[in-house]
Amino acid sequence: MNLRRLDMLPQVGVYTLIIHLPVDIRLRVGKLGEHQFLKGYYAYTGSALGPRASSLRKRVARHLQKKKRVFWHIDYLLTSGEPVVIAIVAGHTNMKMECEINRRLKNEVTARIPVLGFGASDCKENCGSHLLFFPDIIEETNLLEKVLRILLKACV
Repeated sequence: MNLRRLDMLPQVGVYTLIIHLPVDIRLRVGKLGEHQFLKGYYAYTGSALGPRASSLRKRVARHLQKKKRVFWHIDYLLTSGEPVVIAIVAGHTNMKMECEINRRLKNEVTARIPVLGFGASDCKENCGSHLLFFPDIIEETNLLEKVLRILLKACV
Protein backbone atom coordinates (compact mmCIF):
# COMPACT_ATOMS: atom_id res chain seq x y z
CA MET A 1 0.00 0.00 0.00
CA ASN A 2 1.40 3.36 -1.02
CA LEU A 3 1.40 5.50 2.14
CA ARG A 4 1.57 8.70 0.07
CA ARG A 5 -1.92 7.92 -1.24
CA LEU A 6 -3.42 8.10 2.25
CA ASP A 7 -3.94 11.83 1.77
CA MET A 8 -6.80 10.83 -0.54
CA LEU A 9 -8.71 9.44 2.44
CA PRO A 10 -11.17 11.64 4.32
CA GLN A 11 -9.87 13.32 7.46
CA VAL A 12 -12.68 11.82 9.57
CA GLY A 13 -15.13 9.01 8.98
CA VAL A 14 -15.55 5.27 8.75
CA TYR A 15 -13.15 2.84 7.09
CA THR A 16 -12.90 -0.82 6.20
CA LEU A 17 -9.59 -2.59 5.68
CA ILE A 18 -9.80 -5.48 3.21
CA ILE A 19 -7.26 -8.03 4.37
CA HIS A 20 -6.00 -11.15 2.64
CA LEU A 21 -4.52 -13.95 4.69
CA PRO A 22 -2.66 -16.32 2.33
CA VAL A 23 -2.25 -19.15 4.88
CA ASP A 24 -3.94 -20.41 8.05
CA ILE A 25 -2.34 -19.01 11.20
CA ARG A 26 -2.72 -19.43 14.93
CA LEU A 27 -2.38 -16.17 16.80
CA ARG A 28 -2.64 -14.80 20.31
CA VAL A 29 -4.85 -11.70 20.34
CA GLY A 30 -4.24 -9.97 23.66
CA LYS A 31 -6.83 -10.80 26.33
CA LEU A 32 -8.96 -12.59 23.72
CA GLY A 33 -6.45 -15.45 23.80
CA GLU A 34 -5.19 -17.71 21.04
CA HIS A 35 -7.29 -18.18 17.89
CA GLN A 36 -7.14 -19.84 14.51
CA PHE A 37 -7.42 -17.54 11.48
CA LEU A 38 -8.23 -19.38 8.27
CA LYS A 39 -6.71 -18.31 4.97
CA GLY A 40 -8.99 -16.07 2.94
CA TYR A 41 -10.46 -12.59 3.02
CA TYR A 42 -11.30 -10.48 6.04
CA ALA A 43 -12.75 -7.02 6.58
CA TYR A 44 -11.98 -4.88 9.61
CA THR A 45 -14.24 -1.86 10.10
CA GLY A 46 -13.52 1.10 12.34
CA SER A 47 -14.03 4.81 12.61
CA ALA A 48 -11.85 7.77 13.41
CA LEU A 49 -13.57 11.06 14.13
CA GLY A 50 -10.91 13.10 15.87
CA PRO A 51 -8.56 15.83 14.72
CA ARG A 52 -4.85 15.51 13.90
CA ALA A 53 -3.37 12.40 15.57
CA SER A 54 -6.77 10.69 15.92
CA SER A 55 -7.84 11.36 12.34
CA LEU A 56 -8.85 8.62 9.93
CA ARG A 57 -5.71 9.13 7.86
CA LYS A 58 -3.44 8.76 10.90
CA ARG A 59 -5.38 5.72 12.15
CA VAL A 60 -5.14 3.92 8.81
CA ALA A 61 -1.45 4.86 8.46
CA ARG A 62 -0.84 3.32 11.87
CA HIS A 63 -2.71 0.15 10.88
CA LEU A 64 -0.46 -0.19 7.85
CA GLN A 65 2.79 0.04 9.84
CA LYS A 66 4.36 -3.37 10.45
CA LYS A 67 6.51 -2.22 13.38
CA LYS A 68 4.48 -0.57 16.12
CA ARG A 69 3.44 -0.99 19.71
CA VAL A 70 0.65 -3.56 19.72
CA PHE A 71 -2.39 -1.83 21.19
CA TRP A 72 -5.60 -2.72 19.33
CA HIS A 73 -6.78 -6.22 18.44
CA ILE A 74 -6.14 -5.50 14.76
CA ASP A 75 -2.50 -4.76 15.60
CA TYR A 76 -2.00 -8.39 16.64
CA LEU A 77 -3.25 -9.62 13.29
CA LEU A 78 -1.54 -7.06 11.06
CA THR A 79 1.88 -7.33 12.73
CA SER A 80 1.90 -11.14 12.58
CA GLY A 81 3.66 -11.10 9.20
CA GLU A 82 1.19 -13.01 7.05
CA PRO A 83 -1.85 -10.76 6.42
CA VAL A 84 -1.79 -8.16 3.65
CA VAL A 85 -4.06 -5.11 3.55
CA ILE A 86 -5.12 -5.14 -0.09
CA ALA A 87 -7.56 -2.23 -0.02
CA ILE A 88 -8.94 0.53 2.16
CA VAL A 89 -12.49 1.73 1.67
CA ALA A 90 -13.38 4.91 3.55
CA GLY A 91 -16.23 7.36 3.72
CA HIS A 92 -16.53 10.80 5.25
CA THR A 93 -18.94 11.07 8.17
CA ASN A 94 -19.00 12.76 11.55
CA MET A 95 -20.98 9.91 13.08
CA LYS A 96 -19.74 6.59 14.50
CA MET A 97 -20.93 4.22 11.80
CA GLU A 98 -18.64 1.24 12.08
CA CYS A 99 -21.35 -0.90 13.70
CA GLU A 100 -23.81 -0.15 10.92
CA ILE A 101 -21.25 -0.90 8.19
CA ASN A 102 -20.16 -4.04 10.01
CA ARG A 103 -23.76 -5.25 10.42
CA ARG A 104 -24.52 -4.66 6.74
CA LEU A 105 -21.38 -6.52 5.69
CA LYS A 106 -22.20 -9.43 7.97
CA ASN A 107 -25.77 -9.70 6.69
CA GLU A 108 -25.44 -8.79 3.01
CA VAL A 109 -22.17 -10.57 2.18
CA THR A 110 -22.57 -13.60 4.45
CA ALA A 111 -19.63 -13.23 6.76
CA ARG A 112 -18.54 -15.19 9.82
CA ILE A 113 -17.16 -13.83 13.07
CA PRO A 114 -13.65 -15.30 13.40
CA VAL A 115 -13.01 -14.10 16.97
CA LEU A 116 -15.78 -12.94 19.28
CA GLY A 117 -15.04 -9.45 20.63
CA PHE A 118 -12.30 -8.66 18.08
CA GLY A 119 -12.15 -4.88 17.64
CA ALA A 120 -15.45 -4.54 19.47
CA SER A 121 -14.43 -3.96 23.08
CA ASP A 122 -16.36 -0.69 23.19
CA CYS A 123 -19.18 -1.77 20.86
CA LYS A 124 -22.60 -0.76 22.14
CA GLU A 125 -24.57 -2.45 19.35
CA ASN A 126 -23.70 -6.09 20.04
CA CYS A 127 -21.79 -6.60 16.78
CA GLY A 128 -19.87 -9.56 18.14
CA SER A 129 -16.75 -8.53 16.22
CA HIS A 130 -15.58 -5.75 13.92
CA LEU A 131 -13.42 -8.26 12.07
CA LEU A 132 -15.35 -10.42 9.63
CA PHE A 133 -14.27 -13.47 7.63
CA PHE A 134 -15.72 -14.23 4.21
CA PRO A 135 -15.29 -17.97 3.56
CA ASP A 136 -17.16 -17.90 0.22
CA ILE A 137 -15.21 -15.00 -1.33
CA ILE A 138 -12.33 -16.19 -3.46
CA GLU A 139 -11.55 -12.99 -5.39
CA GLU A 140 -10.67 -9.70 -3.74
CA THR A 141 -12.58 -7.64 -6.32
CA ASN A 142 -15.86 -9.29 -5.26
CA LEU A 143 -15.38 -8.28 -1.64
CA LEU A 144 -14.06 -4.84 -2.52
CA GLU A 145 -17.10 -4.07 -4.70
CA LYS A 146 -19.50 -5.21 -1.98
CA VAL A 147 -17.77 -3.20 0.76
CA LEU A 148 -17.67 -0.11 -1.45
CA ARG A 149 -21.38 -0.39 -2.28
CA ILE A 150 -22.35 -0.80 1.40
CA LEU A 151 -20.14 2.06 2.57
CA LEU A 152 -21.40 4.40 -0.14
CA LYS A 153 -25.04 3.67 0.77
CA ALA A 154 -24.38 4.27 4.47
CA CYS A 155 -22.41 7.51 4.10
CA VAL A 156 -24.83 9.28 1.76
